[in-house]
Amino acid sequence: MKPKKFSKLEKQTKPKSINTPKTRKQIRKELRKEKKARKHDYYTNRNQNGKYVLLRNKPSESSPPLEKKLSKDPKEFQAITSDEIRLRQLNKEKREQEKLRKQMEEQRKEQLLKANNVEDRNIKRLEKQLHLNKRKSKTTPKSFLDDGLDYLLEVCDSSNMQAAVAAEQQFTEVNDDFDEDFQLMANKTKSQMTRDTSESEEDDATMSDGGDNSEEEDQAMSDDVDDEEEDVEAMSDGSDDKEEEFDLESGDPKSMDMEESEQQEEGKSDTWEDIYGRLRGKDGEIVTNNEAKYIPPAIRAKMEGGSSDKKRAETLRKLQRQIKGLLNRLAESNMHSIASQIEDLYMNNSRNDMNDTLTTLLFDSLVTPVLTPERLMLEHMLLVTILHANVGTEVGAHFLQMSVKRFHNLFDEERPVENKMLDNGASIIAHLYDYKVIHAQLIYEMLNKLSGRFTETDIECILLILKSVGFSLRKDDPLELKKLILSLQERANNVQSKVRDNARVKFMLDILLAIKNNNMSKIPNYDTSYADHLKKLLKSFVRKGSYVTTLNISLEDLLKADQYGKWWVVGSAWSGKTEDKKEAVVKQKGYSRQLLDLARKQRMNTDARRNIFCIIMSAEDYLEAFEQLLHLGLKNQQEREIIHVILHCCLQEKAFNPYYALLAQKFCEYERKFQMTIKYSIWDKLKALTECSASQLSNLAKLLTHLFLERGLAISTLKVVQFSELDKITLRFIRQILIGVLLCEEEDTCKDVFRNVAQSEKLKLFRESLKLFIQHFLVRNLKSDSIPEKQKSLLRDRAGIVNGILSSSADKKLIF
Repeated sequence: MKPKKFSKLEKQTKPKSINTPKTRKQIRKELRKEKKARKHDYYTNRNQNGKYVLLRNKPSESSPPLEKKLSKDPKEFQAITSDEIRLRQLNKEKREQEKLRKQMEEQRKEQLLKANNVEDRNIKRLEKQLHLNKRKSKTTPKSFLDDGLDYLLEVCDSSNMQAAVAAEQQFTEVNDDFDEDFQLMANKTKSQMTRDTSESEEDDATMSDGGDNSEEEDQAMSDDVDDEEEDVEAMSDGSDDKEEEFDLESGDPKSMDMEESEQQEEGKSDTWEDIYGRLRGKDGEIVTNNEAKYIPPAIRAKMEGGSSDKKRAETLRKLQRQIKGLLNRLAESNMHSIASQIEDLYMNNSRNDMNDTLTTLLFDSLVTPVLTPERLMLEHMLLVTILHANVGTEVGAHFLQMSVKRFHNLFDEERPVENKMLDNGASIIAHLYDYKVIHAQLIYEMLNKLSGRFTETDIECILLILKSVGFSLRKDDPLELKKLILSLQERANNVQSKVRDNARVKFMLDILLAIKNNNMSKIPNYDTSYADHLKKLLKSFVRKGSYVTTLNISLEDLLKADQYGKWWVVGSAWSGKTEDKKEAVVKQKGYSRQLLDLARKQRMNTDARRNIFCIIMSAEDYLEAFEQLLHLGLKNQQEREIIHVILHCCLQEKAFNPYYALLAQKFCEYERKFQMTIKYSIWDKLKALTECSASQLSNLAKLLTHLFLERGLAISTLKVVQFSELDKITLRFIRQILIGVLLCEEEDTCKDVFRNVAQSEKLKLFRESLKLFIQHFLVRNLKSDSIPEKQKSLLRDRAGIVNGILSSSADKKLIF
């Protein structure tokens, strides 16, 4: 008989013994089964309306019965349902529209990406056909420049378009000032000669003693000056309303206009203006006023506020980061590139800031409590030597002065022998001597100073200097080395026995004996191969025409430079010793005290600048000033100060004085080096036009107009002006010059000014810029009613002639 089989449900519901407890395994099994049953009920009944899944073994007494939930008003239920249906339809439509919009955006993005890929493939294909795919440079190819496609690329740039719109707005504002510029230059060019002749006639009438007939031409150029004190009063005091005093502070064009109107009112009443720009009364006396006071720029900046100090501090921090980054990468392999980059920084920043920043960073790197490696010291000193040769001697002189001061301060401080800061300071100066930046005399003075105290630290410094440059000292000045050896030996014999038996003293005496006998093998670890290698490289780093200037400065002069001055720096003030002071007083006795005070106020702080200024201010005419300036016997860079002082005085006058233009013209005709100095000085002024006042811009424009017309300078001097990036001030400045040139009395003179630039191929862009400037900013603005028709027609005719001259160069090349 077969055993009875039970189903699974029967097995599950089969009663078990009540006394036997359930195991944990059985409890988990039951829980799983209950979970499966609840899950089954949920999935089978979820789509049936009105049915809910009841949780087994968990009745909810708090939930209300189903009948109560559904027992609502059918009308109310129907109204709510219709509103909900509308809202649901609207929401559904919105969701569908949003979904459609997203699909369209995604589709558009896909289309754009496909179009970009197609365009990239076309660009690559065209690059391959034009052989542009192998170019490493990212700049615009020359073929594009020749075809004019570079302008097309600039137009495509939105930032360039915005800049062009802003420039156009600025130019329209500048055109409003055309009448003022025209009147300013037209009055000067047309009535200058009549004004000068009338002034000379009035001077002749007021003079008690008649002049010689042979001097009439000079008197037409400049009036007779009564005496030197009158000149000083005219330059320092000016008129009753301070019209003729040097204006070092005013930069407001409105104040200039007010002052000029006051000048005109005074001129109409009882005063007149001479050729030097001074106001004279009816009797010829100069009208004076003593109320002006000069405020130095540093004090004026503090009075205005600390904004300039913050900007300067930020500029210095940026400069320090740049130099520090270059010094951190300094090595023999990149010495030339880093030296070139630092030279560019010297050209773009203040030399004083560069010298201070570079010296501070070098000291931070080299003067440390531990001994600096010799290779690092040699490379940094080589950099200083290169800058000393290429940039100027003031770089090496400033670094030498700071190094000696640092050495002197470290020498006075008490430090343990383990601290090597004094050794590093002495090593810096010794390596400067090794590169021939300084003379051997300074090294001997340092050695004598160290031997005078003769401590353990001093002996170690002496050893370091002798090991580095001992044989060079023997070669340059053996007699002085012999005296040093005898002095050190005597000093070592006279000290206490404890110091005499010191190993450092014995080693120093051995080194001295080896140097005296020229025996390099006696010096341990003596190797100068790397130093000699760097000396050979130095010749290739120094530019052609430059050289390393050896500074023969004593230790006392360097330590007392703040007291006596720096005679080794060209143009620097130096009081010297007592005898030199007496000679300086004797030299200055030829000038009055007022004139010297005026020179001091104008910051003529060197003897050369002071003498030049006094001669220019006290001369009878420009010919006498020219002769006296030549007799000063200035050489090299001091000769350039003549041009600098002339330009300074010309710009500081309230009204333009042709005396300075005639003097500058005379120096241009005398020698070409003065012409080049004026050109470079003008270029410097063009970079700082925004810092000039309205009267200074007018004076500089009239000075250049005179030099262009008299052929002292070529109009190509203006080639450094970026005509494509003109600002408002530069535009007015160039316009004033061109108006003055075009309205000159003789037509041939005007033609000669522009014929000088008509043939050069290098000035092709400059010629095109001039033509465009004249057409756009001169001819188009001749619609004002304030300009006479005669002058309008003259300017229009001259503009056409100049346009033909500047355009004729291409035609002549085709003929030939």
